[in-house]
Amino acid sequence: MIELTTEQMRDVINALKHYQNHNISLSNPRFKEFDIIVSTVENAIAVSNEQPQFNRTAFIEWAEESIVECAASDS
Repeated sequence: MIELTTEQMRDVINALKHYQNHNISLSNPRFKEFDIIVSTVENAIAVSNEQPQFNRTAFIEWAEESIVECAASDS
């Protein structure tokens, strides 16, 4: 398995969420599959001993805003 720092794993999450929100419809089953992948990476971060290097709350707010924008564009 590739060893990544917490910051690198957060970058992977950001990239996955960006792709998910801008390229996959909410009604597509792959959208939920990406949620599972993101959860897996987040769980890996949670069990790591490294301290997070950015504010998770800001990321969650950004992700929620992106989902709302994506949903609005699908309608």
